[in-house]
Amino acid sequence: MTGQRLLRAANTSMGVTFGLFCGAAFMAWGMEGAFTLLTTALLHLSQIVLAGLFKLSYVFRLIAQNQLGQRLR
Repeated sequence: MTGQRLLRAANTSMGVTFGLFCGAAFMAWGMEGAFTLLTTALLHLSQIVLAGLFKLSYVFRLIAQNQLGQRLR
């Protein structure tokens, strides 16, 4: 995979996982009364998984930036 394509995929992945995390957080903390206890627990668990996927996407972004010779931020 080329550096530019990896960077685009990593940025997209970061955006998607962030959006899903925000949605899960809103449902787990703001609408917890509308769901069963199991669903609420799964929403909390999904927050942990999505945060890990976001961090993994960021690592891929750093790898792509390094391949392209860009400054790492």
